Amino acid sequence: MDIPVPLLEQVLASLPLSSVLSVAAASKRLRDIVSSPSFCHLRRGSPAASSFWLFFIGFNRLLPDHNQGFAFDPLSSSWLPLKLSEPPHHNSASLSAAAGGCMVALAGARQTQVCIAPSLLKQEWHVLQQPMRVPRRSNPLVGVFYKDPERLRIGRVVVASGVDTDEEECEGVGRELAVEEYNADKEDWEICEPLPERLKGKSLVAALVGNRFYVADAEGGTICWMEGRRWREGEVVKPVEVKRWEWVSCQDLGLVAVAECDGRSVKIYKMVGVDSEEQRVKQVAEMPEEMCAMFEEEGDLVRVRSCAGGPSSVYVYSDSRFRGYGEGTYEVGAGCSIGDGGEETCQWFRLPPLPSKLHRFDRICCTSACVPLSSCISGISSAREEAE
Repeated sequence: MDIPVPLLEQVLASLPLSSVLSVAAASKRLRDIVSSPSFCHLRRGSPAASSFWLFFIGFNRLLPDHNQGFAFDPLSSSWLPLKLSEPPHHNSASLSAAAGGCMVALAGARQTQVCIAPSLLKQEWHVLQQPMRVPRRSNPLVGVFYKDPERLRIGRVVVASGVDTDEEECEGVGRELAVEEYNADKEDWEICEPLPERLKGKSLVAALVGNRFYVADAEGGTICWMEGRRWREGEVVKPVEVKRWEWVSCQDLGLVAVAECDGRSVKIYKMVGVDSEEQRVKQVAEMPEEMCAMFEEEGDLVRVRSCAGGPSSVYVYSDSRFRGYGEGTYEVGAGCSIGDGGEETCQWFRLPPLPSKLHRFDRICCTSACVPLSSCISGISSAREEAE
Protein backbone atom coordinates (compact mmCIF):
# COMPACT_ATOMS: atom_id res chain seq x y z
CA MET A 1 0.00 0.00 0.00
CA ASP A 2 1.38 3.38 -1.03
CA ILE A 3 1.59 6.04 1.68
CA PRO A 4 0.02 9.35 0.56
CA VAL A 5 2.73 11.83 -0.37
CA PRO A 6 1.57 14.59 2.06
CA LEU A 7 1.72 12.14 4.98
CA LEU A 8 5.09 10.81 3.86
CA GLU A 9 6.45 14.37 3.64
CA GLN A 10 5.32 15.13 7.20
CA VAL A 11 7.06 12.01 8.51
CA LEU A 12 10.29 12.65 6.60
CA ALA A 13 10.40 16.33 7.56
CA SER A 14 10.80 15.42 11.24
CA LEU A 15 13.78 13.09 10.68
CA PRO A 16 17.42 14.01 11.31
CA LEU A 17 19.19 15.27 8.21
CA SER A 18 21.39 12.18 8.03
CA SER A 19 18.24 10.03 7.84
CA VAL A 20 16.71 12.25 5.13
CA LEU A 21 19.88 11.84 3.07
CA SER A 22 19.67 8.06 3.46
CA VAL A 23 16.04 8.13 2.35
CA ALA A 24 16.91 10.26 -0.69
CA ALA A 25 19.55 7.73 -1.73
CA ALA A 26 17.07 4.82 -1.53
CA SER A 27 15.08 5.55 -4.72
CA LYS A 28 14.38 8.19 -7.35
CA ARG A 29 10.80 8.61 -6.07
CA LEU A 30 11.95 9.36 -2.54
CA ARG A 31 14.64 11.71 -3.82
CA ASP A 32 12.01 13.59 -5.83
CA ILE A 33 9.85 13.91 -2.70
CA VAL A 34 12.60 15.39 -0.50
CA SER A 35 13.63 17.70 -3.38
CA SER A 36 10.12 19.08 -3.87
CA PRO A 37 9.18 22.67 -2.89
CA SER A 38 6.38 21.40 -0.59
CA PHE A 39 8.81 19.21 1.38
CA CYS A 40 11.36 22.03 1.64
CA HIS A 41 8.64 24.27 3.07
CA LEU A 42 7.68 21.65 5.68
CA ARG A 43 11.33 21.02 6.54
CA ARG A 44 12.08 24.68 7.21
CA GLY A 45 9.42 24.71 9.94
CA SER A 46 10.67 21.52 11.60
CA PRO A 47 12.86 21.60 14.76
CA ALA A 48 15.11 19.13 12.94
CA ALA A 49 16.11 21.90 10.51
CA SER A 50 17.53 24.19 13.22
CA SER A 51 20.12 21.83 14.68
CA PHE A 52 23.80 22.74 14.30
CA TRP A 53 26.25 20.11 13.12
CA LEU A 54 29.80 20.05 14.46
CA PHE A 55 32.53 19.57 11.85
CA PHE A 56 35.97 18.15 12.71
CA ILE A 57 38.57 18.39 9.92
CA GLY A 58 42.24 17.47 10.21
CA PHE A 59 44.88 18.50 7.66
CA ASN A 60 48.29 16.98 6.89
CA ARG A 61 50.39 19.36 4.77
CA LEU A 62 52.87 16.76 3.50
CA LEU A 63 50.36 13.93 2.98
CA PRO A 64 47.03 15.40 1.83
CA ASP A 65 45.64 11.88 1.41
CA HIS A 66 45.75 11.66 5.20
CA ASN A 67 43.33 14.55 5.64
CA GLN A 68 40.21 13.41 7.48
CA GLY A 69 36.86 14.97 8.21
CA PHE A 70 33.82 14.06 10.28
CA ALA A 71 30.43 15.68 10.88
CA PHE A 72 28.41 15.24 14.08
CA ASP A 73 24.62 15.14 13.66
CA PRO A 74 23.15 16.03 17.09
CA LEU A 75 19.71 14.56 16.37
CA SER A 76 21.06 11.10 15.58
CA SER A 77 24.00 11.61 18.01
CA SER A 78 26.41 10.13 15.50
CA TRP A 79 29.48 11.09 13.47
CA LEU A 80 29.46 10.81 9.69
CA PRO A 81 32.71 10.59 7.67
CA LEU A 82 33.23 13.50 5.25
CA LYS A 83 34.58 13.16 1.74
CA LEU A 84 37.05 16.04 1.59
CA SER A 85 37.77 17.86 -1.65
CA GLU A 86 41.09 19.52 -2.41
CA PRO A 87 40.83 23.32 -2.06
CA PRO A 88 42.12 25.53 -4.90
CA HIS A 89 45.86 26.17 -4.86
CA HIS A 90 46.42 28.02 -1.60
CA ASN A 91 48.73 28.74 1.31
CA SER A 92 48.39 25.49 3.27
CA ALA A 93 48.85 27.29 6.58
CA SER A 94 45.84 29.50 5.86
CA LEU A 95 43.13 26.82 5.98
CA SER A 96 40.82 27.72 8.84
CA ALA A 97 37.24 27.95 10.01
CA ALA A 98 35.55 31.31 9.53
CA ALA A 99 32.97 32.96 11.75
CA GLY A 100 29.83 32.00 9.86
CA GLY A 101 30.29 28.22 9.80
CA CYS A 102 32.43 27.61 6.71
CA MET A 103 36.01 26.92 5.69
CA VAL A 104 38.31 29.55 4.18
CA ALA A 105 41.75 29.53 2.60
CA LEU A 106 43.98 32.27 1.21
CA ALA A 107 45.68 32.01 -2.18
CA GLY A 108 48.27 34.07 -4.01
CA ALA A 109 51.88 35.15 -3.45
CA ARG A 110 51.74 38.87 -4.27
CA GLN A 111 47.99 39.43 -4.01
CA THR A 112 45.62 37.47 -1.82
CA GLN A 113 42.41 35.85 -2.98
CA VAL A 114 39.90 34.36 -0.57
CA CYS A 115 38.62 30.82 -1.16
CA ILE A 116 35.42 29.78 0.65
CA ALA A 117 33.64 26.43 1.07
CA PRO A 118 30.12 27.44 2.26
CA SER A 119 28.88 23.84 2.51
CA LEU A 120 31.14 21.58 4.56
CA LEU A 121 29.19 18.54 3.39
CA LYS A 122 29.55 19.23 -0.32
CA GLN A 123 33.03 20.80 -0.04
CA GLU A 124 32.51 22.98 -3.13
CA TRP A 125 35.08 25.77 -3.05
CA HIS A 126 34.37 29.26 -4.40
CA VAL A 127 37.20 31.68 -5.21
CA LEU A 128 36.51 35.40 -4.89
CA GLN A 129 38.14 36.50 -8.12
CA GLN A 130 38.86 40.04 -6.98
CA PRO A 131 41.98 39.96 -4.74
CA MET A 132 41.99 41.79 -1.44
CA ARG A 133 43.36 45.34 -1.42
CA VAL A 134 45.90 44.49 1.29
CA PRO A 135 48.55 42.39 -0.57
CA ARG A 136 49.22 39.61 1.95
CA ARG A 137 47.67 38.36 5.15
CA SER A 138 48.52 35.52 7.51
CA ASN A 139 45.82 33.86 9.63
CA PRO A 140 43.38 36.79 9.69
CA LEU A 141 39.96 36.78 11.33
CA VAL A 142 37.27 36.13 8.69
CA GLY A 143 33.51 36.57 8.92
CA VAL A 144 31.21 35.30 6.16
CA PHE A 145 27.66 36.67 5.90
CA TYR A 146 25.01 35.07 3.68
CA LYS A 147 22.36 37.04 1.80
CA ASP A 148 20.47 33.76 1.36
CA PRO A 149 21.31 31.31 4.19
CA GLU A 150 19.06 28.58 2.76
CA ARG A 151 21.08 28.48 -0.46
CA LEU A 152 24.37 29.48 1.18
CA ARG A 153 24.78 32.48 -1.13
CA ILE A 154 27.49 34.78 0.12
CA GLY A 155 26.52 38.42 0.69
CA ARG A 156 29.66 39.91 2.21
CA VAL A 157 32.98 38.87 3.74
CA VAL A 158 34.90 40.76 6.43
CA VAL A 159 38.64 40.17 6.89
CA ALA A 160 40.47 41.68 9.86
CA SER A 161 44.09 41.79 11.08
CA GLY A 162 46.82 39.34 10.07
CA VAL A 163 48.61 41.65 7.60
CA ASP A 164 51.91 40.03 6.58
CA THR A 165 53.69 42.71 4.53
CA ASP A 166 55.49 46.03 4.86
CA GLU A 167 54.66 47.17 1.35
CA GLU A 168 53.49 50.66 0.50
CA GLU A 169 49.99 49.42 -0.33
CA CYS A 170 49.39 49.08 3.42
CA GLU A 171 50.19 52.68 4.27
CA GLY A 172 47.34 54.33 6.12
CA VAL A 173 45.42 51.14 6.87
CA GLY A 174 47.13 50.18 10.15
CA ARG A 175 49.04 47.01 9.24
CA GLU A 176 48.23 44.80 12.20
CA LEU A 177 44.69 46.11 12.51
CA ALA A 178 43.68 46.47 8.83
CA VAL A 179 40.09 45.56 7.94
CA GLU A 180 38.43 45.20 4.56
CA GLU A 181 35.02 44.03 3.38
CA TYR A 182 33.93 42.19 0.24
CA ASN A 183 30.57 43.08 -1.30
CA ALA A 184 29.23 40.18 -3.40
CA ASP A 185 26.89 42.42 -5.41
CA LYS A 186 29.74 44.75 -6.40
CA GLU A 187 32.28 41.90 -6.53
CA ASP A 188 34.88 44.15 -4.97
CA TRP A 189 36.72 44.89 -1.71
CA GLU A 190 36.63 48.12 0.27
CA ILE A 191 38.99 49.25 3.02
CA CYS A 192 37.17 49.78 6.34
CA GLU A 193 38.14 51.59 9.51
CA PRO A 194 41.02 49.66 11.17
CA LEU A 195 40.46 47.71 14.36
CA PRO A 196 40.72 49.87 17.50
CA GLU A 197 44.26 50.36 18.82
CA ARG A 198 43.38 48.70 22.13
CA LEU A 199 43.26 45.35 20.26
CA LYS A 200 46.82 45.69 18.95
CA GLY A 201 49.08 42.83 20.02
CA LYS A 202 46.20 40.89 21.60
CA SER A 203 45.05 37.32 21.03
CA LEU A 204 41.87 37.92 19.03
CA VAL A 205 38.68 35.91 18.47
CA ALA A 206 35.71 36.71 16.23
CA ALA A 207 31.97 36.04 16.24
CA LEU A 208 28.94 36.93 14.11
CA VAL A 209 25.69 38.14 15.65
CA GLY A 210 23.04 38.88 13.06
CA ASN A 211 24.67 41.33 10.64
CA ARG A 212 27.40 42.35 13.08
CA PHE A 213 31.03 41.24 13.14
CA TYR A 214 32.53 41.12 16.65
CA VAL A 215 36.25 41.00 17.51
CA ALA A 216 37.35 40.48 21.11
CA ASP A 217 40.46 40.05 23.22
CA ALA A 218 40.53 36.38 24.22
CA GLU A 219 42.47 37.14 27.40
CA GLY A 220 40.95 40.49 28.35
CA GLY A 221 37.71 42.40 28.43
CA THR A 222 37.85 44.43 25.22
CA ILE A 223 35.13 43.65 22.67
CA CYS A 224 34.44 45.65 19.51
CA TRP A 225 31.85 45.40 16.76
CA MET A 226 31.30 46.85 13.29
CA GLU A 227 28.44 49.21 12.52
CA GLY A 228 28.59 50.03 8.84
CA ARG A 229 32.31 50.24 8.20
CA ARG A 230 33.18 51.78 11.55
CA TRP A 231 33.96 50.19 14.90
CA ARG A 232 32.29 50.62 18.25
CA GLU A 233 34.27 49.76 21.36
CA GLY A 234 33.11 48.14 24.57
CA GLU A 235 34.65 46.73 27.72
CA VAL A 236 33.41 43.59 29.45
CA VAL A 237 33.79 43.30 33.20
CA LYS A 238 35.75 40.03 33.09
CA PRO A 239 35.31 37.71 36.11
CA VAL A 240 38.57 37.33 38.03
CA GLU A 241 38.61 33.54 37.64
CA VAL A 242 38.63 33.70 33.81
CA LYS A 243 42.01 33.04 32.16
CA ARG A 244 40.90 32.90 28.54
CA TRP A 245 37.54 32.92 26.78
CA GLU A 246 36.04 32.57 23.32
CA TRP A 247 32.87 34.33 22.23
CA VAL A 248 30.12 32.38 20.47
CA SER A 249 26.86 33.58 18.94
CA CYS A 250 23.67 31.66 19.79
CA GLN A 251 20.38 32.64 18.19
CA ASP A 252 18.32 32.64 21.41
CA LEU A 253 21.09 33.74 23.80
CA GLY A 254 23.07 36.30 21.83
CA LEU A 255 26.76 36.41 22.74
CA VAL A 256 28.06 33.79 25.17
CA ALA A 257 31.64 33.13 26.26
CA VAL A 258 33.15 29.71 26.95
CA ALA A 259 35.94 30.31 29.46
CA GLU A 260 38.99 28.48 30.80
CA CYS A 261 38.98 29.34 34.51
CA ASP A 262 41.02 28.87 37.66
CA GLY A 263 40.80 25.48 39.29
CA ARG A 264 40.86 23.64 35.94
CA SER A 265 37.21 24.53 35.39
CA VAL A 266 35.23 25.52 32.29
CA LYS A 267 32.37 28.00 32.62
CA ILE A 268 29.91 29.63 30.23
CA TYR A 269 28.89 33.28 30.55
CA LYS A 270 26.11 35.17 28.81
CA MET A 271 26.60 38.77 27.68
CA VAL A 272 24.31 41.35 29.27
CA GLY A 273 23.99 44.82 27.70
CA VAL A 274 25.45 44.02 24.29
CA ASP A 275 25.01 47.53 22.84
CA SER A 276 26.40 49.49 25.78
CA GLU A 277 30.01 50.64 26.13
CA GLU A 278 30.40 48.64 29.35
CA GLN A 279 28.95 45.15 29.20
CA ARG A 280 28.46 42.62 31.94
CA VAL A 281 28.42 38.85 31.88
CA LYS A 282 26.31 36.39 33.84
CA GLN A 283 27.43 32.82 34.50
CA VAL A 284 24.91 30.36 33.03
CA ALA A 285 26.73 27.01 33.16
CA GLU A 286 29.76 25.18 34.56
CA MET A 287 31.14 21.99 33.07
CA PRO A 288 31.05 18.95 35.39
CA GLU A 289 34.46 18.06 36.80
CA GLU A 290 34.59 14.66 35.12
CA MET A 291 34.13 16.28 31.70
CA CYS A 292 36.82 18.90 32.36
CA ALA A 293 39.29 16.01 32.66
CA MET A 294 38.95 15.50 28.88
CA PHE A 295 40.60 18.88 28.28
CA GLU A 296 43.46 18.74 30.80
CA GLU A 297 46.98 19.26 29.45
CA GLU A 298 50.45 19.43 30.97
CA GLY A 299 50.77 21.67 33.98
CA ASP A 300 47.18 21.09 35.10
CA LEU A 301 45.93 23.43 32.38
CA VAL A 302 42.54 23.18 30.72
CA ARG A 303 42.47 24.11 27.02
CA VAL A 304 39.14 24.41 25.21
CA ARG A 305 37.70 25.85 22.00
CA SER A 306 34.03 26.48 21.31
CA CYS A 307 31.37 27.09 18.68
CA ALA A 308 27.59 27.34 18.54
CA GLY A 309 25.59 24.14 18.95
CA GLY A 310 22.16 25.53 18.16
CA PRO A 311 19.80 28.36 19.16
CA SER A 312 20.62 27.87 22.86
CA SER A 313 23.53 25.44 23.02
CA VAL A 314 27.29 25.32 22.47
CA TYR A 315 29.92 22.75 21.59
CA VAL A 316 33.13 22.69 23.63
CA TYR A 317 36.05 20.83 22.08
CA SER A 318 39.83 20.46 21.95
CA ASP A 319 41.94 20.86 18.83
CA SER A 320 45.35 20.28 20.42
CA ARG A 321 45.12 16.60 21.39
CA PHE A 322 45.00 15.21 17.85
CA ARG A 323 48.30 16.36 16.39
CA GLY A 324 50.31 13.20 17.07
CA TYR A 325 49.86 9.60 16.11
CA GLY A 326 47.56 7.67 18.39
CA GLU A 327 45.49 4.59 18.91
CA GLY A 328 42.12 3.85 20.46
CA THR A 329 39.08 6.09 20.81
CA TYR A 330 39.09 9.82 20.20
CA GLU A 331 36.77 12.02 22.21
CA VAL A 332 36.49 15.50 20.69
CA GLY A 333 34.57 17.18 23.48
CA ALA A 334 31.15 17.92 24.93
CA GLY A 335 28.03 19.98 24.41
CA CYS A 336 25.82 22.07 26.66
CA SER A 337 22.16 22.95 26.23
CA ILE A 338 21.53 26.18 28.15
CA GLY A 339 18.09 26.54 29.70
CA ASP A 340 16.16 29.62 30.81
CA GLY A 341 16.08 28.69 34.48
CA GLY A 342 19.73 29.17 35.38
CA GLU A 343 22.52 26.64 35.83
CA GLU A 344 20.13 24.04 37.23
CA THR A 345 18.42 23.71 33.83
CA CYS A 346 21.61 23.33 31.76
CA GLN A 347 22.30 19.89 30.35
CA TRP A 348 25.83 18.74 29.55
CA PHE A 349 26.54 15.72 27.33
CA ARG A 350 29.64 14.02 25.98
CA LEU A 351 30.09 13.80 22.24
CA PRO A 352 30.53 10.19 21.08
CA PRO A 353 34.06 9.15 20.06
CA LEU A 354 35.11 9.69 16.45
CA PRO A 355 34.28 6.59 14.40
CA SER A 356 37.78 5.72 13.14
CA LYS A 357 41.45 6.04 13.95
CA LEU A 358 43.09 9.33 13.10
CA HIS A 359 46.18 10.15 11.09
CA ARG A 360 48.74 12.73 12.16
CA PHE A 361 47.55 16.30 11.59
CA ASP A 362 49.39 19.60 11.35
CA ARG A 363 46.20 21.63 11.71
CA ILE A 364 42.77 20.93 13.18
CA CYS A 365 39.72 22.97 12.19
CA CYS A 366 36.41 22.66 13.98
CA THR A 367 33.30 24.69 13.35
CA SER A 368 29.54 24.33 13.49
CA ALA A 369 26.78 25.21 11.06
CA CYS A 370 23.10 24.74 10.48
CA VAL A 371 23.04 22.55 7.37
CA PRO A 372 20.31 23.41 4.82
CA LEU A 373 18.94 20.44 2.91
CA SER A 374 19.68 22.30 -0.33
CA SER A 375 23.39 22.18 0.50
CA CYS A 376 23.27 18.38 0.50
CA ILE A 377 20.97 17.41 -2.39
CA SER A 378 21.33 18.95 -5.84
CA GLY A 379 18.15 20.09 -7.54
CA ILE A 380 16.50 21.50 -4.42
CA SER A 381 17.54 25.10 -5.07
CA SER A 382 16.28 25.06 -8.65
CA ALA A 383 12.97 23.51 -7.59
CA ARG A 384 12.50 26.19 -4.95
CA GLU A 385 13.35 28.95 -7.39
CA GLU A 386 10.75 27.62 -9.83
CA ALA A 387 8.15 27.59 -7.06
CA GLU A 388 8.95 31.21 -6.22
